[in-house]
Amino acid sequence: MIYNKILNDQFIVRTATLQDAIGMEYVQAQCYPTLHVSEIMTRAHFTSHINVFREGQIVVEKDGIIIASASTFRCHFPEHDSTFLEETDHLWITNVQVPDGDWMYGIDMGVLPEYRGLGLSKAMYKARHEVCAKLGLKGQIIAGMTIGYGKLKDKMTIEEYCKALMNEELTDPTITPQKNAGFRWIRPLYNYINDPESGYGSILMYNPVDEKYTL
Repeated sequence: MIYNKILNDQFIVRTATLQDAIGMEYVQAQCYPTLHVSEIMTRAHFTSHINVFREGQIVVEKDGIIIASASTFRCHFPEHDSTFLEETDHLWITNVQVPDGDWMYGIDMGVLPEYRGLGLSKAMYKARHEVCAKLGLKGQIIAGMTIGYGKLKDKMTIEEYCKALMNEELTDPTITPQKNAGFRWIRPLYNYINDPESGYGSILMYNPVDEKYTL
């Protein structure tokens, strides 16, 4: 299990417990105001995640309050594109969790707005990498939300947007920090998530534990 004190011991990054589900629900609601209600996770979903794969659920706590969280499941490397709801078993992960899966699929990460810019997302990615190493997994997979694409979707395709991000010609509030945390672009995902701010798209990315797992 994870339990790391960071930033002069002001914050604790740790494995989530069932008691954290309410706080995780609050973080989710504050972080994704434009996400369709069908894709917003509730305390029931987070409870399911913790019951199915506790090691992969991470929270950040400050003074006993949950101010950030991240959810994952185990899988084999995805061979086909899917939507967010398909990939997550409609947010429950029960039927997509593969107990002997060799990759960790990150389906959610959120930091309350007032705590952004402190490196908490990077700390959670690092904690997830710790879990991957402990469980012998090859690394993390994510579908990074292209939050800035919605404003540019009438000027370029999502593939052009992705390439501009990877070439550092543009920056994105979500994808750029993920790239800085070590994630590498695989391919764009069209109509992945019901969020106009992201242009309904995402980027499939991965971060291997070891270079021998580079695609």
